[in-house]
Amino acid sequence: MSDFMEEWKFFLENKKDPLPKSPFQKKMFKDHPKKKKDLIGKGGNKYKSKPYTKKPSMKRSKSAPPLGEAKLKVILKEFLSMFDYSSFNVRDSLNPAFWGEKDVLKAEVANKLIQIGKDFFENNLKFPKNVELIDIKFTGSLANYNWTDNSDIDLHLVIDFKKTGADPKLIRDYVNSKKNLWNEQHDIMMKGHEVEIYVENLNEKHYSTGVYSLLNNEWIVKPSPAKPNIDDQQIMVKINGFQQKLDHLKDLFAKGQYKSSFIYAENLMDKLKNMRTAGLVKGGEFSVENLTYKALRKVGVIEEIFDLKHEAYDKMMSVGTSGNVPGEHPVDQGTLVYSNL
Repeated sequence: MSDFMEEWKFFLENKKDPLPKSPFQKKMFKDHPKKKKDLIGKGGNKYKSKPYTKKPSMKRSKSAPPLGEAKLKVILKEFLSMFDYSSFNVRDSLNPAFWGEKDVLKAEVANKLIQIGKDFFENNLKFPKNVELIDIKFTGSLANYNWTDNSDIDLHLVIDFKKTGADPKLIRDYVNSKKNLWNEQHDIMMKGHEVEIYVENLNEKHYSTGVYSLLNNEWIVKPSPAKPNIDDQQIMVKINGFQQKLDHLKDLFAKGQYKSSFIYAENLMDKLKNMRTAGLVKGGEFSVENLTYKALRKVGVIEEIFDLKHEAYDKMMSVGTSGNVPGEHPVDQGTLVYSNL
């Protein structure tokens, strides 16, 4: 674990600043009381009654986490449990409950996952007969060396959107709604891990470092047990930045500025999506951007943005309520929202 993460953990566990480690920081701690006294401890005070009779402390004030102690504690706890920073949870082998000799997926697992994929394709998507199920992929951390007890089984169904004859964007919306509904309705567990379905367009870029073809029973991308180099400080900076944006979104909503809230939330979602895509292209699964996205999703920040977006839309479109604040101007709001990103 890096010094940065150690210091944050020390703060949360001991309720005080981590001890300074560098000579520079030690000097800053030593000189702080004198500098504080020079700044606020001199001069007269014309008020003689309480509370002006109380003298300020010259001790160094205790730092506060940017997100607030409670929120940061949740983020760190969830983030550390996801990835185990001491080794970034890179195991010596793939999960033995799923993988057998020569890293081949066990037959009982593979057969059941194929059945789930085919059932979803035939009974939920209901595409024309010319649209074929090209492949079913097993991916995610359980197809990699960074698996945990909380990892999901990512089951990707591959089809060719062009074969449907419809606009690819419409097909994407359609398959997303179907897979979201299926994932909400079903709680299929396999070896203690939940199955999550996703529909993937043929030739869609997929940046996972572990991808297994169930229909061909072979690796498409075989993972490596090499430990990644993680910039955890940048991850925490980005997490804090998005938390501040969420706080601003909440302020807009609380003030009844629902149109501004809706636009701001939409742009935050776009920003998150673009950040993650850029990170995957640049550095893969373990990029700062992708890990930031996963952490934000894990602790509920993304869900809050998504919920506020829908609530703002409902308020904005409602009639006979306090859904719109008099004097709001869509153009001005849009300009304000975009500039704040």
